[in-house]
Amino acid sequence: MESHELRVFQAVAKAGSITKAAQHLGYVQSNLTARVQQLEAELNTQLFYRQRGMVLTPAGEELLKYAEQIIFLLDEASNAFLDSNSKEPTGRLVLGATHTASAMFLPSLLAEYSKLYPKVELSLTTGYSDELIDKIKHFQLHGALVKTEVKDENIIQNLVLEDELVLISPTNLEDIQSTYHQPFLMNTKGCPHREKLEMWLNSNGISSVRYLEFNHPDAIINGVVSGLGVSFVPKSSVKSLEQAGMLCTFEIPPEYSLVQTYFIRHKDSLLTSSLSRFYDMLVLSSVLT
Repeated sequence: MESHELRVFQAVAKAGSITKAAQHLGYVQSNLTARVQQLEAELNTQLFYRQRGMVLTPAGEELLKYAEQIIFLLDEASNAFLDSNSKEPTGRLVLGATHTASAMFLPSLLAEYSKLYPKVELSLTTGYSDELIDKIKHFQLHGALVKTEVKDENIIQNLVLEDELVLISPTNLEDIQSTYHQPFLMNTKGCPHREKLEMWLNSNGISSVRYLEFNHPDAIINGVVSGLGVSFVPKSSVKSLEQAGMLCTFEIPPEYSLVQTYFIRHKDSLLTSSLSRFYDMLVLSSVLT
């Protein structure tokens, strides 16, 4: 079993089809099909169900766990030697962040990082906290910013930001009670802000909520400013708009409003200089102090 075969197997498992994996790797389909068959013959077991795509068998799911770790460790070893032979950070740095974090402060931070360390191949993926945590567990990200405290001995986490969620509304709404029956502009179900909002509304006897779903913080805030509805967002994201008189904010009890952001990484991942420098910039950023 060679590392290249494992990379092909991983690509097919992630894509769910030979065609998509071939496009991603730049190979012809027959080449990938032959390599998968060769791996199955070597292990004397079926790795995929071949019905409407390529679906992992239980044996395939087990092999994928090992493949992810082996490929990750090989890449980490390469990064370690690049680190030791370079005077400045280099190599790949694959990060993840929630939609809120990626919209609020990461663009400027990543821009500054790229200027300081141009040899680092930087990439970012966004998603909900649970999705990002799963990617960290499966060695698909070097680090991620999440909104959930992680209780897993395989993950290292550091609290990097505390913020307060506030109810925001157009300026024509005079009190918090007037927001209860407005449309709420929020992310789709699964967003921790939305869960906190629903807990708070339920505590006030409001069980029926009308949502307009947006998956970008800027779209949500702009919608509130234009009078489309109300929302529940980090206070730091609307401070300047409130000061300019473009929207109103209402505070709610701290048990529903405190939101924390953690930076997480797998405990078995190598703390390369590229990752270490990013974390240092993250902590020192004025947004996080």
